[in-house]
Amino acid sequence: MFRTLAAAACALVLAWTAPQAAAQGWPNRPVKLLVGFPPGGSTDLAARLLAARLSQTLGQPVVVENRVGASGNIASEAVARAAPDGYTLMMAATSFAAAPAFFDKLGWDPVKDFTPVSLVATVPIMVVATPAVPAKTIGELVAWSKANPGKLNMASPGPTTLVRLSGEQFKQVAKVDWVTVHYKGGAPAMQDLLAGHAQVMFANISDVLEQVRGGKLRALAVATPRRSEIAPDVPTIAESGYPGFAFSTWQAVVGPAGMPAEAVQRLNGEIRRIMALPEVKAQFLQLGTDAATSTPQELAAFVAEEVEKIKAVTKSVGATTN
Repeated sequence: MFRTLAAAACALVLAWTAPQAAAQGWPNRPVKLLVGFPPGGSTDLAARLLAARLSQTLGQPVVVENRVGASGNIASEAVARAAPDGYTLMMAATSFAAAPAFFDKLGWDPVKDFTPVSLVATVPIMVVATPAVPAKTIGELVAWSKANPGKLNMASPGPTTLVRLSGEQFKQVAKVDWVTVHYKGGAPAMQDLLAGHAQVMFANISDVLEQVRGGKLRALAVATPRRSEIAPDVPTIAESGYPGFAFSTWQAVVGPAGMPAEAVQRLNGEIRRIMALPEVKAQFLQLGTDAATSTPQELAAFVAEEVEKIKAVTKSVGATTN
């Protein structure tokens, strides 16, 4: 019994000291930054911009690896199960916090199974309409919708996205009758919008900004609490007659639970320094995202709040994975 207890005690000591030992001299080999979405999307592009800068400051390659599938859940599960040594990280997006609201049997928990590092960016949600819709403001859109019930299709980038939920919540608040049509991502949703198969969309601004600038879509409002630097002339939904209405998507760096404090502190400091650089802010604005940072503690609280908020909205609007 004594030998058994001694062995168990040694195992516990080793389990605790291994990450601490790994942190000494961190990093001394390449770091993986997983992305749960295909190359070319806003989360992937943000990850690659950050990875390039981190590679310079950390003195080791930070390699972006796309683990695509299941609304980002495949990448999240891979990171949750990875060794907590600071060499496997993830650029999490809003779907990370939305997953518990839609999937009953997740193999991971966004609050318990991850180490928060830093917020990286927020992505404004923009309400756009095709030129065929005779509305230049949210108020005009609602009025036209009520005069023509059931005649507008709302394009959705996917049933489990916060973008979709923001649109469903607005339908409920404004009491408008729109038909929601789901697509497999923002790009195909926007293509059908441009083709006239849908007429209105709540979208990540990064997915529609160029089409708005080119006059192919009309920006009516943003769902952010305050106006975005990306489109400062576009009013918020809150100031358009719906006070308190606010949704934004976001991106953040996280790692497996139990990462060494030294690695977390180093990463957080580097990310905050990088994201404060004027040229990096400008690059992120070009992507349609607002650069942002946080402490690990702030990110932990933010993710926990987002999980509960999204669950509440999902229940309120009766959203499912279909």
